[in-house]
Amino acid sequence: MRVLLASALISVLFGPAAVLLSVGLLVNPAAQASCMTGESTLRVGPVPDHLDTKTADGTRVRLNRQQLTHAATIVQVGSRLDGVGRDGITIALMAALTESGLRMLANSIVHPGSRSFPNDGDGGDHDSLGLFQMRPSSGWGRVPELMDPTYQARAFFGGPSGPNHGSPRGLLDIRGWESMSKSAAAQAVEVSRYPDRYATWEPVATRIIDTLTGASRATASEPESSRVVFPLPRGTWVRTSGFGMRRHPVTGQYKLHTGADYATAAGTAILAAADGRVTFAGPATGYGNLIMIEHTVGGRRVATGYAHMYADGIHVRVGDRVTAGERIADVGVAGYSTGAHLHFEVRPGGADAAPSDPEPWLAAGGASELETNPTETGARCGPPTDDAESFAGADPGQLVDDPTTSGRITARAAHVLTQIEQRFPTSSWACWRPGNPDDNDHSAGRACDGTFGNSIGTRATGAALNAGWTTTNWLKANAEQLGVEYLIWQGRIWSVRRAAEGWRPYDGGGTFDPRSVTGGHYDHLHVTVS
Repeated sequence: MRVLLASALISVLFGPAAVLLSVGLLVNPAAQASCMTGESTLRVGPVPDHLDTKTADGTRVRLNRQQLTHAATIVQVGSRLDGVGRDGITIALMAALTESGLRMLANSIVHPGSRSFPNDGDGGDHDSLGLFQMRPSSGWGRVPELMDPTYQARAFFGGPSGPNHGSPRGLLDIRGWESMSKSAAAQAVEVSRYPDRYATWEPVATRIIDTLTGASRATASEPESSRVVFPLPRGTWVRTSGFGMRRHPVTGQYKLHTGADYATAAGTAILAAADGRVTFAGPATGYGNLIMIEHTVGGRRVATGYAHMYADGIHVRVGDRVTAGERIADVGVAGYSTGAHLHFEVRPGGADAAPSDPEPWLAAGGASELETNPTETGARCGPPTDDAESFAGADPGQLVDDPTTSGRITARAAHVLTQIEQRFPTSSWACWRPGNPDDNDHSAGRACDGTFGNSIGTRATGAALNAGWTTTNWLKANAEQLGVEYLIWQGRIWSVRRAAEGWRPYDGGGTFDPRSVTGGHYDHLHVTVS
C-alpha cells in the first residue's frame, strides 16, 4: 500500500513542533567543501579493475582493484574533512604508495594477531601496520584500529576530528603544511629515514585522483526517476526536527540545520528516495557516516543525503545504481546524534549545492510511504520523555549491597540501577564481580551490564535490540543527572568526557576482543557511573 504524504507533510511543517528526541548534524557538505582550498568535494566513481601509470622517474606501475579501492577510501575520507582538499589527498596517496604500495600490510612477527584482519600481505618494518605503516608503539592506534583502512586515513589526516588528537601529528596538525612541497608534507607526517622517496609517487597519486573522480566531472545525467518515496518505511518514524536555523544541542552553536530528522528504531531500513547513483558512501565529519545519491527528478538534477548510520549499516557502494524504495542502509546513532534517527537532506543541483528543506520536496514529488520494513516496525528507540532523578544521598561513593549479586556497589550505581529497573522492567542486570577495583569498574562497584530478553553470548536482535537502544538512549540523554560516565553498546562507546565525538568504535579497552559478541557488547549494555 502507498500513502501519499503531501497533506501530511504540509501539516507537519506548520503544526506544533515535536519534542526533540534526536538531533542531526548541522555541518553542510558544501560548506565543508568551500574550506578545501577553493575546491568542491571530490566524488569517487566506480573503481576500475586496474590502472597503468608512471612514477616521476618513468617507472611503469600497474595498480590493481584492491589497491585502487584503498585509494578510493583515502579520497573519500579526505574529501569530507575541512581543509584537506585535493592537495591533502594527493599527499596522503603519495605517502601510502611509498610506505605500503597502497596495501593493507599485516605484521606477523611483531603483531601476529594482525593477520586475522583483512590484509593484502605481510610487512616487516619494526611494528608498522597498514597503508601508512603506522606503528602502535608510536601512538597511532591499536592493532584492530590500524588494520582498518578508514581509520588509517583518518589518522593520517588528523585534525580536530582525527583519532590521534594531534599526537602523533596528522597532516592537519602540522602548521603550514599547505605551503610545503607535497613530499615535505608527507615526510612531516611519516617521519621517514628516507624523505626523498615521496616525490617519486606524486604523478601516480595525481593520476589515481583523476581516474577515481572522473565520474564526478562527467556530463551524463543521473537516472531519471519515475517516483519519489519517503526514506523510511510507513509507521516506523516520528519527525523530531525540521530544516532551518536552530541551536545545536551538542555544540551550542546557532546555525542552519541542513535537513530533517526522523527518530526510529536502530536497524530500521533506510530507503533511497528516488532512482539514482551513489556518489558518496562513508565517514563524514559529524554525520558519522553519510550516503549521497544523485538523481534526476522532473528533469532537474538533485542529490539526497542520508546520515548517522554505522559503517556496517551501509549497503551500497560509490557508483551503485539504486531504485526508489531500495534499502540502502540501516538507521544508526553515529556522529553527532542523541538517539537513533535518520538525518535526511535534499540538495537541488547536486551534492555540492546548498541544501533546501527536504519536506516540501518530498511533498511536491508525491512521496509515498512503503509498507515494507525488514526490521521490526512501530518500535521507538528515542529516550523516554520523563526526567531522571539525580542522586540525593550524602555520599555517592558509599558501598551498599548489590541487589544483583553478593557483592557491593556504590550508592550512585544502586540509584541508577533502581531507576533503570523501574523504567525498563523487562531488562536484566548484573553489577559487581570479583577483580581488582583499580582496573575494573565492576569490581569497584561502579558498573552494571544489562540484557534485554536475550542471554549473554547471544547477539541482541529485533525487540531485544530496540529495547537495548531505548535504555541506552535514556541513559545517554540523562547522563548528567544520573552521573553516568560512559556507555558501551553494539561495538560503540560513548562518554560524557568526549560527548562531542558521539559514539566511537570500541576497541575492547585492551582486555576484550571487540569482534566477539560479548567483547564487542553486542549482547549487553555496559554502564559505568562516576
